[in-house]
Amino acid sequence: MADMLAILLLATLTASPAEGRVVERIVAVVRNPAGAQARPITLTRLTEEARVALVGQGALEAATAELDAPALRAALRWLVDQLLVADEAARLQVDEVAREDVQASVRRFAQRFPSEADFRRFLAASDLAEEDLAVALARDLKVQRYLESRVGRGARISDDEVARHLAGQGASAAAPGARQAARDRLLAERAQAQVHQLLADLRARADVRVLAPELAEDPAR
Repeated sequence: MADMLAILLLATLTASPAEGRVVERIVAVVRNPAGAQARPITLTRLTEEARVALVGQGALEAATAELDAPALRAALRWLVDQLLVADEAARLQVDEVAREDVQASVRRFAQRFPSEADFRRFLAASDLAEEDLAVALARDLKVQRYLESRVGRGARISDDEVARHLAGQGASAAAPGARQAARDRLLAERAQAQVHQLLADLRARADVRVLAPELAEDPAR
């Protein structure tokens, strides 16, 4: 209880006692496992991570657009999942991502911008050092590789499952490529279900507390 009170006190930092101006806000606290030391997530970090993730997915407008509560809420869930999976990968001593792979990821990210100058302006506007960007992208690579190593391994889709799927879609099994397309889709759905289950298991072992009501999964209306 004492450490939570300390976190709540830290959540409102002021420029001076007289002004009482908020300059940073802690929006969530993660303990993994539940009894571990608390790790705060600030609004600044959440916003930075959200912009990096969205730009990395091709949403370049997110580099400068204002992120509303729904966007930040989705970003917070994504970031917590990333942290929990990264923790699990570290616990299982999964190999670190090679430096050259991280550098290649940074280059790909930078190339999403029209020019090097635009990329540099994004870093400056986000108050984000290139080293911090590299850390975030390295974590993302590690998470992706860990998930790929855990899901879909040895998965098999039977011919009967393919036939039932096609019948349910009203599709003809005789159509060129229909069976393989159905098999690929079923494999993807099974892998996604495995990811969801893995994340649920990791969250069950952790203690995640959202301190910003507007970013909670079911915010008060």
